[in-house]
Amino acid sequence: MTAESIQARLAALPEPDLPPALWPRIHLARVRQHERRRRIVVGCMAVLAVVALPFVYTRVAAPPAAAPDVFAAAPRAPVHEEPLRVVDRELQHAYERGASEQELQWLWQRRQALARSGSAALPQPIEI
Repeated sequence: MTAESIQARLAALPEPDLPPALWPRIHLARVRQHERRRRIVVGCMAVLAVVALPFVYTRVAAPPAAAPDVFAAAPRAPVHEEPLRVVDRELQHAYERGASEQELQWLWQRRQALARSGSAALPQPIEI
């Protein structure tokens, strides 16, 4: 027997009779397969949503409000008081770094002169 003769014999055979319960069983198997796939997809989507929620929340939530800048909100001193503020800062820095008594005395004299007159009439610095 050759391959062609076997194929010819098989093609000549009649189609077998299928049992009547076969098609409902095939249909039920397909329905179960679709349900299984749908459950898998829904489960994957739920896991993805749970994993992505922190990322979405951090992007959507408003950033925390910045602390108000107390110094920016305070009204500015008039121009004639600005030299007095400069001397106050110099005094503060001098105390912080442990300046000598001469330097502190000169800064206090300068501050008093500015506070009295409000002008730029300042005592000359003492040589250290």
